[in-house]
Amino acid sequence: MNYNLYHAEDFAADESFIAYCNQTDLEAIAFWKDWIAHHPEKLDEIYNAEQLLAILSFRLDEQELQDEFSRFDSFLAQDNVPIFGLETTTKRPFSYKKWALVAIVFSIFSFGGYQLYDSQFNKIEYLTLHNGNGKISEFMLSDGTKISLNANSTLKYPKVFNGEKRDVELDGEAFFEVAKDKTKPFSVIANGIKTTVLGTKFNVSSYKNTAKIKVALVEGKVEVQTLGGRDKMILKPAEMATFTIETGALTRSDFNARTVSLWKTGAVVFESASFDDIAAKLNNIYGVELINHTKGLKWNYSGQFENTDYLSIIKSICFAKRINYKQTNQTIILTN
Repeated sequence: MNYNLYHAEDFAADESFIAYCNQTDLEAIAFWKDWIAHHPEKLDEIYNAEQLLAILSFRLDEQELQDEFSRFDSFLAQDNVPIFGLETTTKRPFSYKKWALVAIVFSIFSFGGYQLYDSQFNKIEYLTLHNGNGKISEFMLSDGTKISLNANSTLKYPKVFNGEKRDVELDGEAFFEVAKDKTKPFSVIANGIKTTVLGTKFNVSSYKNTAKIKVALVEGKVEVQTLGGRDKMILKPAEMATFTIETGALTRSDFNARTVSLWKTGAVVFESASFDDIAAKLNNIYGVELINHTKGLKWNYSGQFENTDYLSIIKSICFAKRINYKQTNQTIILTN
């Protein structure tokens, strides 16, 4: 399918894109994040498509929306059915579903939807903050929530929170100190996991190159659930929820509350880390690629580094493990 030819209404009528926007399908989420990253010229169309779906979400849930598409599809299956005055034949363009979308939106607006859109939705403006290699930033949202955003991380959030909820999207790692508001739950959506709170302190790590997403609660109470709410759990302070992407398993464990947010100060911490853990963390923070050519080496490394460069960390690891390294640009190879 050639998405390069799509307009906003075409994206909004695409089932895979709808699943991506609703965070209900891991494969769709991964596909669209990658596609959007490689097609920045389509960002305006993507943004408009998200707005169209947001309008519908005020009045229709996902199943109702699909039912409307099916009903309109059956209608179009009739021979020579005119669409808003346009004569059609048995051959229709690839984006025929956009007419269903227009019809559904029109019907919603006809029954008072326009007032809802104008008063609640139209005022929402989204901002995106991205940190590059080695950069850590701290800022405050409009509701008073304080956020620390780690290196190579991206946060998408409303400029001003409207409506009955406070939702942000995270790719990477961030620490949240959520301002209390019992009437508006605060949710972090991160690659297959949704964490919802009223007011608390917690850390979310959800880098794309890691096999697990982790939510660590420092203070208060949070609910962590997988896409579609298939699995969920309530965390208490010093508990961590881990979501394994490959298996879809959601598990609970304890963690070291002292070290979980040390990255905010520029520290790099390893606790009984495997090689994959070390490689992923150095790639996320410094953008370097670590390759393991060692043989017979058991990786169970612990160490803490304060505001240092990646080469100093590599040298310390090599000294502790009695191995060597070779660097070519941003690639480092470890050998016996």
